[in-house]
Amino acid sequence: AAADAFPQRFSDHFVQFLRNNPEHNAFALQAFELYKDAGTFGGIVDDESMEDEVQPRSRHDPVLFVHGNQESALSFSATATGWNRQIEYFLSKGYSMAKLHGLTHGHRNVSVALANRFTCEIIRGVRNHIEAVIHYSQASKIDVISHSMGVTIARAAIIGGTIKFSDGDCHLGKSIASKVDTFLGIAGAHYGVCYCAIAHLMSMNACSNDAFATGICRIGNDSDARMTDLAPVYCANPDVSCENNYSSVLKQINDRNERCGDFIVSTWSLKDEILGGTNLAWGKKTSHIPDSDLTIEYGDLTHLEIKDLTSRHQYELINAHDINVAAPVSR
Repeated sequence: AAADAFPQRFSDHFVQFLRNNPEHNAFALQAFELYKDAGTFGGIVDDESMEDEVQPRSRHDPVLFVHGNQESALSFSATATGWNRQIEYFLSKGYSMAKLHGLTHGHRNVSVALANRFTCEIIRGVRNHIEAVIHYSQASKIDVISHSMGVTIARAAIIGGTIKFSDGDCHLGKSIASKVDTFLGIAGAHYGVCYCAIAHLMSMNACSNDAFATGICRIGNDSDARMTDLAPVYCANPDVSCENNYSSVLKQINDRNERCGDFIVSTWSLKDEILGGTNLAWGKKTSHIPDSDLTIEYGDLTHLEIKDLTSRHQYELINAHDINVAAPVSR
């Protein structure tokens, strides 16, 4: 399917479904109205049969895509490339737009990425969207594909419970992990990001306890390695580990010790300019979701490429729970 062959917004059929329960679906409806074209996607379109596409006997589970910091549901700019490549590939494999869903959350301007943090509004909004897709599709299970900051957002939304933010408590309800078959986390950060050890970045929202703070680790004679110029180097060093006080929000999610799906996959790259060449944060692979069933380490993909160039692997992981390693990623 050509990149412009699929709808650039929620379908009319899905919007009407959301409007039937506007209070619960306010976040999705706001994204639909606020971001216009390239801001949302998913739902039955005019040439699709409700009976064929929505009923549980349809052969594909619905897939919900959750993007990262300052990204977009669909291609918006060179730095907000969205999920276009995935949609095009999945359509070529027999999916329909009734089974592919996503929305935009937050700004789509990479220049303000460091001002962003996790919020209850976004996590609860994504959770409501997940629940809407489950009800709309009448599916017993869905698959979730997430990237970067979206991995934590989706994981927190699914696990549920209460998250204590600096500005108040966020009550999400019971876990909905039983409704998720495959949860794929691409280049997430579950133990912080080492660039947050850089002194002038520590005060930014993205490096706060509501986001990706890496915490303090005492190294040798350094009373506080975080305050030295070498702190980011120490943080990413494979020979250094410690029990540090990393992001409170991340720690709360990890300490819940609950799964976010039946089959959990963590992927990362050793050429990721955001997460670093070791993918470590004080001795822990930061992209590794606790209790993952499968991990995939790429050697030569950037933070954006690991999302954009692995559509085939993403398709294989949610449909076969494995990948064909003999076939290369798409360049």
